Amino acid sequence: MTSFIHYARQIILPRAAAHPFLLFTLVLICMAIFLVLPRSTDASAQNVCFERAALIKHLSGKFEEAPVAAGLAANGSMVEVFSSPDGNTWTIVLTQPDGATCVMASGESWIGVKPLKKGKIS
Repeated sequence: MTSFIHYARQIILPRAAAHPFLLFTLVLICMAIFLVLPRSTDASAQNVCFERAALIKHLSGKFEEAPVAAGLAANGSMVEVFSSPDGNTWTIVLTQPDGATCVMASGESWIGVKPLKKGKIS
């Protein structure tokens, strides 16, 4: 990889700069490569499934996290937010109707928001 970067800096880029069409073509090729390459975001990298009881035990034991919010999705899955008492860590968990429990996201600095009273939008 290092030799390719060296080759690009020494040979390709000076020639491309002298020919605007070649530079434009090179930029298009690079953009196409980055669009086609598979990418993994942080959230998808964390999308790992466990047995529900084991995951809850792990979140409670290692991070002191407990459920702070839950909701039912349209497909029947349950979405839960776990947070440590001080909010230092949090985890969003999705439990599917078949029982698979997956970590969808996790992070730091959770801030709970109190629901607004009906008709009081500010």
